[in-house]
Amino acid sequence: MTSALRALTAEPWAIRPDYLHFMASLASLDRDGRADRRSAEGEDWFRLDLAAAAGPTAQRLEGARYAMLTREGVAIIPVVGPIFPRANLMTEMSGTGTSAAMLSRDLMLARDSVDVGAVLLMVDSPGGSPTGINALADQIYAMRGRKRVLAHDTGTCASAAYWLASAAGELAVEKTGIVGSIGVVAAVPKQVEPDASGTLSIEIVSSSAPNKRPDPQTDEGAAEIRSLLDSIEAQFIADVARGRKTTTARVQNDFGRGGVKVGADAVAAGMADRVQTYERSLVELTRTASAERRARAARA
Repeated sequence: MTSALRALTAEPWAIRPDYLHFMASLASLDRDGRADRRSAEGEDWFRLDLAAAAGPTAQRLEGARYAMLTREGVAIIPVVGPIFPRANLMTEMSGTGTSAAMLSRDLMLARDSVDVGAVLLMVDSPGGSPTGINALADQIYAMRGRKRVLAHDTGTCASAAYWLASAAGELAVEKTGIVGSIGVVAAVPKQVEPDASGTLSIEIVSSSAPNKRPDPQTDEGAAEIRSLLDSIEAQFIADVARGRKTTTARVQNDFGRGGVKVGADAVAAGMADRVQTYERSLVELTRTASAERRARAARA
């Protein structure tokens, strides 16, 4: 296991497990400048792709990192790539990672802007760190009473990304859109043989802190780690149940049990509201924003 992957897997994640290896490959890029070039290329691609999705007349919402505002008054906020609590090396190198802190700021700007009549969360993410995701889901849920918020799954809406999308007032999915992966994972490393340099690291914890470094190969250690994951998962499930207006039991039993569902199957399970294209979702919100603008003009 590389040091980059070891660092990534040491913490709980609400993400599709295969994506951790991709992020580790980014963190392991050499230092000859290729990482900087990849970051620039990724950022350029991301901006062009978002501009194409928002339309030729869309402009960056003033003060926002991600959000684009269409001329018709729809704020398009992307939730793309792995989600991290804040901007870091990963979000800069991948060019498409999402900072939860910056996403929160964009949502507040969209909520408070008189130019925004509706919000479209454009989601294509495998999930990410659960840190701060509960508060961000609360923020999205609270916007329901202020402005229409629709999450649209353009490809993958998994784990932490689904945690957020389920808080929106509506969730639309493409025919082949992937939805779900509810659960939390941690891959805890334990060195059992010397590394390539012949060094074996042994950790010794203080007497009153046996759970500071639980041994995943013992029943007691595995139970301690699982207890942490279960606590995070319980909040994940509770938030999804609230957002989807169902029970925690149904989320546990019918929402994939950690797996994913696609398109119409996700709708049938209650994990999403309808199957439709991104263009259709944007048209719906454009009409809502136009109606809001007319109503505001009438009140003036």
